Amino acid sequence: MSQDTVTGPNAQVREVYDRLGSLLDRGDDVFVEEGPGLLQAAIAEPGFFDGVEPAPADSDHYTREKVAGAPGRHVIRFMEWPPGYSLVPHEHHGRPCFEVLVDGLLHVVDMTAEQVDEEHYTLSIVDCDVTEPGEAAVVDPRENDIHAVYSPVRSCSLHVYPDDRSFAYGYELDEEASDENDLYRRERFELHDG
Repeated sequence: MSQDTVTGPNAQVREVYDRLGSLLDRGDDVFVEEGPGLLQAAIAEPGFFDGVEPAPADSDHYTREKVAGAPGRHVIRFMEWPPGYSLVPHEHHGRPCFEVLVDGLLHVVDMTAEQVDEEHYTLSIVDCDVTEPGEAAVVDPRENDIHAVYSPVRSCSLHVYPDDRSFAYGYELDEEASDENDLYRRERFELHDG
């Protein structure tokens, strides 16, 4: 892909974007296995963050800024998470993606969903990781497609998605459902930009 079709703040970001695209062209497995290391190495290089800043997050919602992307292709986004913010358990459309924490601390909880009736699901925790600066968190649909994110402090992370979506499916706790287990409804929600 030529650089003139890719939006990005600097040559280093555009090069990483192109290299991530080459991985994705080789398949989702290669993308999710090799992509996090590529991004981790890139952010350690001087100049990578020239012109790259997330929009400041207010106290009750994250921000999500496009760093690099081309129509119909993968995207790199910079997110800022306010302190104490939790993003509901959500899916990633059956595709792999990953994030590298730049600053702060994120708790990432991987989950599975089991449908228990026409409109309800139960969620089970598969794994829970605390991600520190420079570390990657991965959504790999070969293992799991649902995770929740909690930011105990103001945090910034770079996310790479194989396609740029404006929505996701999340699991909202159904407070009115009477059951000894927590029951969730799967609902579409819009992702916030900027």
